[in-house]
Amino acid sequence: MEVTEYKYKEVDNKDIISAIEKKAEEARIKTSFWEFRNQVFCEIDADSVKKFCRLLNSDAELSFEYLKCLTAVDYIDYLEMVYCLYSFKNNWSINIKAKLNAMNPRIDSVTDVYRGADWHEREMAEMFGIKIKGHPNLKPLLLAGDEAGFPLRKNFEIKWEERQYIPPEKFE
Repeated sequence: MEVTEYKYKEVDNKDIISAIEKKAEEARIKTSFWEFRNQVFCEIDADSVKKFCRLLNSDAELSFEYLKCLTAVDYIDYLEMVYCLYSFKNNWSINIKAKLNAMNPRIDSVTDVYRGADWHEREMAEMFGIKIKGHPNLKPLLLAGDEAGFPLRKNFEIKWEERQYIPPEKFE
């Protein structure tokens, strides 16, 4: 592994957008960019997420090698997966958003592009009910497994009742 010395670089969001737009256009990936509070956002189709992440990660000029965060948001009508990526080489950050059908949310796993996505994707599957296609280890991470629904969805009803303790062996 090569050790690289990183120095602070001034960042212009227009440079980030133009560099990524150019590469995405060459790869025939439809993108929509905007800025909010000095952050760059990009919306893409859910079917293009894996291809887009692979492009951002593997392209030497872009070099988005770090997944800072992966989360989901429930907007009732639809769900949205959000991928926050960072390029150490360029000091660039980008937030990628992909809309999912609320009734049957599905998206491809990016664990083969970003190994750190493993637990994040497991959490999104468990808490939002998102079907992560191609995930290597989609087993329960946080919940006991007897919940009716998905706790981070807005339609989840909290029921205050006594629950039976489930020993840890269930997860092993």
